[in-house]
Amino acid sequence: MARGDARSRTIVTVRTAVTSSRARIVAVSGAAALALAGCGEVGPPDMTVYSDGETVTVEPSTYCDVHVTECDSGEPDEHTLPTRPGEPAQISVPGEVAETPWLVNVQAADADGTPLPIEQEFFSPGESYAFTAEPPSPEATLLVVEVQQLGAAYAADQAGEPILDEQGAMQAVARGIWPITFEPRD
Repeated sequence: MARGDARSRTIVTVRTAVTSSRARIVAVSGAAALALAGCGEVGPPDMTVYSDGETVTVEPSTYCDVHVTECDSGEPDEHTLPTRPGEPAQISVPGEVAETPWLVNVQAADADGTPLPIEQEFFSPGESYAFTAEPPSPEATLLVVEVQQLGAAYAADQAGEPILDEQGAMQAVARGIWPITFEPRD
């Protein structure tokens, strides 16, 4: 379901002839649960990123169901945070992501501004709810950090055979992608 779509709601009427306080509590509790359950659609989870004294909330650029069959690829706001050479960025990952396999891609630039190879960190479900992206040296500056939540699908070739990495493991497909770019400050 795409972000902003109306969610269908079921209205249940509880009728009882019992007038005991216990029956009223059950009826009120049930009605409250139904009211809370229908309080709007919960959208894709957001990340919180902090760098150089500023914090932003980042929504996913793409977010799919767990099987990566239905995706919402809207045009989210672009997020840019300031950074300085050698300074890290802290990323807080919500439970909806942290309790699944996820990874972080980090790219930095050297002192001349030349992009360095992308570094990747993988997290098993529940292993971590946060990550600190650090440039590889005191002179390097962060360029891009991208969080990916992995889905229950794998990459396949045109014949439907799984695509394997260098170690022979199947390549999982990202169900959610949260990109953030960094702007160097002097």
